[in-house]
Amino acid sequence: MNVNLSEAKAHLGQYVEQAASGSHFLICARNRPMAELRPLTRPLDARKPLKMGLLKGKFAVPVDFNDRLDGFEKEFYGDRES
Repeated sequence: MNVNLSEAKAHLGQYVEQAASGSHFLICARNRPMAELRPLTRPLDARKPLKMGLLKGKFAVPVDFNDRLDGFEKEFYGDRES
């Protein structure tokens, strides 16, 4: 169903409810489609939560991770004293 932008603004809540129930809407400006309002294919709360330790044993923090980046700091700040 095509919906004019001003009508979509005025009744957005109703269109969102209808979209959640399975309806599809094309939001148009001057009869030119600009956006689509449709139901989610999978509710966001149905996603699996991230598992802790997912990369355990697959990634190691380098020994020099916390070392100063003198070369970077000189390029970023210049040669001023720190």
